[in-house]
Amino acid sequence: MHRKRSLKYLVFNLFFLFFILSLPADAAFTASGGSNGRPYEYIPAASTGLEKVYIFDGLQQAELRFNTADSSNWTWYRYQTGLEDAQAVPLTDISLESDATVLKNPGAYGYYVSQGDQIKAVYIIDYSAHKLDYTKLEGVDNAEDICSSLQLVVEGIQEDLSYYALSGSPARRTVDRIHSLTWTDLEWDEEKEQYLPVDKNSNKEGFLSGFIVDAPLQNTRFKLEGDQFAAHFGLSAKSIETSYQAVRVSTHAKAVPEEREQADNEIGAGSAGSLTGSAPFKLDFYSNVNPATRYTEWYIYTNPGSKEEYLRRTETDINYTFNQAGSFEVKLLASNNICKDSATFTVRVTESSLDCPNFFSPRSTPGDNDEFKVAYKSLIKFHGRILNRWGNVLFEWTDPSLGWDGTFKGKPVSPGVYFYIISATGSDGIEYRKKGDINLLE
Repeated sequence: MHRKRSLKYLVFNLFFLFFILSLPADAAFTASGGSNGRPYEYIPAASTGLEKVYIFDGLQQAELRFNTADSSNWTWYRYQTGLEDAQAVPLTDISLESDATVLKNPGAYGYYVSQGDQIKAVYIIDYSAHKLDYTKLEGVDNAEDICSSLQLVVEGIQEDLSYYALSGSPARRTVDRIHSLTWTDLEWDEEKEQYLPVDKNSNKEGFLSGFIVDAPLQNTRFKLEGDQFAAHFGLSAKSIETSYQAVRVSTHAKAVPEEREQADNEIGAGSAGSLTGSAPFKLDFYSNVNPATRYTEWYIYTNPGSKEEYLRRTETDINYTFNQAGSFEVKLLASNNICKDSATFTVRVTESSLDCPNFFSPRSTPGDNDEFKVAYKSLIKFHGRILNRWGNVLFEWTDPSLGWDGTFKGKPVSPGVYFYIISATGSDGIEYRKKGDINLLE
């Protein structure tokens, strides 16, 4: 028996949709009235058998028109929940015009007009009769992941804006309210390298129990407003606000090698911005943390993955000079009493080397091999002297990037054989002791 009723219901719906689709193209409903004269129009699913749902803010001076060139041959019906409770609208409530049949002062019901087997229907909702009132908006302190997301609960009165379809299932349907949550947060701007304020919002439709949003990076104030119908009618939106104390910690830490001009005789100093370089290798470390961060701790480990720190510092930003060859792990731990974030950098300092040439030509080929210079890498100490055959010191230097130009007291020395004595210490602990002769060519 139940199967027969279902089949009969399906056949009815199919015929009903056929009748609707067969209506003249110029036959259509329009509505006016209510407190602002302009109802909100909602287009329901075609399967409901309804052309529109009209939402009025109060039904004073409401008017429902069915525009058609054949106005005298249409009969008006009113229903509450479906065709089974439909009743003909008294003719005294209907007025005829040349291009429309008009129903004045309709109530919050469904209405349809029929001509023979043709039916066209709408439903009316009185917005002012369905209360929306937020009474609570607050964060959930015991949420599972408070450091990455924020759960806000909402309580209050949210009465459904319901209507009844003429076909399809279920018969009772709702026009969902849109609830809007707004607040101001921070976002990291990579180009400007700072957190910048940004206005954010989240919208939800239907019955509202709460929101889940990304945990804000700063203290902020949430405002919940509803709904789209109030905005349409020009009413003051229902709203509620709550303050929020940020706990999320975020860092966009950065490691920047200090700029220095690479000498033409230095080997493997590293490319610009690289965290691999020749000692002494100086770097600046910036934490770039958000305002909710209370503590910053920097750790330097002698080997990546090691748990024994080589150095610990608690400044917001630090700088450090690496003088030892090898790989180092630099870790930032940013935190407050609830949340934390971290960043890790791997710094590599190259092994040392020192080589000395045995001739140079300061005068015969200008711009080519004009100075006696060592080729070096990752030296943290250096001392060199140039002597003549009688042991007199002609030039002395402590910066390996410098060199001897073949002069003494501003005057060129004679071509011939000279001697160098060099001592140096590498970043890897190697001690260099080099001595030899130099041929100064004309």
